[in-house]
Amino acid sequence: METTFTFRNIEATDGLKDHTLEKMEKLDRFVRKPISAHVIFSVEHITHVAEVTLTADGTRYVGVGKSHDMYPSIDEAIHKILNQVKRSHDRQKQRR
Repeated sequence: METTFTFRNIEATDGLKDHTLEKMEKLDRFVRKPISAHVIFSVEHITHVAEVTLTADGTRYVGVGKSHDMYPSIDEAIHKILNQVKRSHDRQKQRR
C-alpha cells in the first residue's frame, strides 16, 4: 500500500508514522486491493486532528479523529475507517 503523510502545524516524527502504519495493518484483512492511503496530521489550537483517506477496490473511505493528543486521534480515525470497511464488506456478502 502506498501511504503518504502530510503534517500541518506539527513536526514530522517517525513515531507517528510507525503508529499509523501499525494500526492500518488491521485493514489488510478486509480490503482486497488497498491502492493508496493519505494521512494528514494537523493541530488546531489545542485539538490534534488525524485525517485518514483510504482508496481501495474503487471505493474511498475517510476517517477523522480529534482529541487532545495525536495518538488517540489516529486510533479514532482508523477505527472509523475499519467500521466503514466492515460495513461495505458485509453489504457485498449480503448481495451474493
